[in-house]
Amino acid sequence: MFFASSLRQSSLTEALEMTVWNASELPQKDRFPFWKEVLCQEYVALNSTTEGHAPFFGHVRAKLLNSINVTTISSSRQKIHRRRQEISRMPEQVYFLNLQVEGHCRMMQNGREALLQHGDFSIVDSTEPYINDYCSDSWTQHSFRIPKAILQPLLKQPDRLMATKISSSAPLAGLATDYLSSIAMNAEHLDAAASLSITNHLVELVALVLGVSDREGDRARGTLRNQLAFSLINYITSHAADPALTPAKAAEHFRISVRYVHRLLEDSGETFSQFLLRQRLQKCADDLRTKGGSSIGEIAFRWGFNDLSHFSRSFRNQFGVAPREYRVQ
Repeated sequence: MFFASSLRQSSLTEALEMTVWNASELPQKDRFPFWKEVLCQEYVALNSTTEGHAPFFGHVRAKLLNSINVTTISSSRQKIHRRRQEISRMPEQVYFLNLQVEGHCRMMQNGREALLQHGDFSIVDSTEPYINDYCSDSWTQHSFRIPKAILQPLLKQPDRLMATKISSSAPLAGLATDYLSSIAMNAEHLDAAASLSITNHLVELVALVLGVSDREGDRARGTLRNQLAFSLINYITSHAADPALTPAKAAEHFRISVRYVHRLLEDSGETFSQFLLRQRLQKCADDLRTKGGSSIGEIAFRWGFNDLSHFSRSFRNQFGVAPREYRVQ
């Protein structure tokens, strides 16, 4: 038998550290037995069978954020079963929310089936048998192991939600997908202080997408507004270079009204135009200090300005000096 812990890469701060497992570090004949141990250690008791004849590979990155285990898993074609015997051996009471990043996965439970592709997610209940059929030669998922005790009370009809596909094309689901992806990709940088708030928001946002109970609706909607405002601010910041960025374009991206875009920014104390202008000016200021080979005009146009006189006036109002003076300070 292999001892998966012998190939685990982590630091002394085990509870807070990102743990990495890589089956490819082993000889080919040893990889799949090792992999089966990793699945049981980081998820629950499972039975995995390989599909196809290509050399096996598997990689897992895992971190515990408060009570939610966040993993990113990549591997070869395979089927993962949780049968009655695995449930009896390890009767964990958790949900697995799986967000497809690459490839395809067919999740099956209680007579329902969800075929996931990039951006889709679904959940399964560890207390009932299920199958995850990873039907691509290479695939990647973000997986969130969520205790039933914290998610189930928020859901209106939890039993009907298992193995149903949530597509990122739906407005709320798209927001949840962005948030889940951001957590998974940045998990190693999140400390204990941030984890509690982040996981609370995660659970409430997922519940709202899946169908929140009447009793918990107001709290979840408050979480949604906060997260939507956060995502809107990130969207404006990351698209500041787009000269055509407008409230209408942001509203179309999030599938909300222009009026609601303005409402979401109320708490920041700035209008959409004021916030966007400040972001553009800050980007220009950064480039003036670091990109000596670019002219002031090139920098201004790079960050969405199309009128140099307007840029110069706005820059002086923001920083107290003209762009040329700022550059030589």
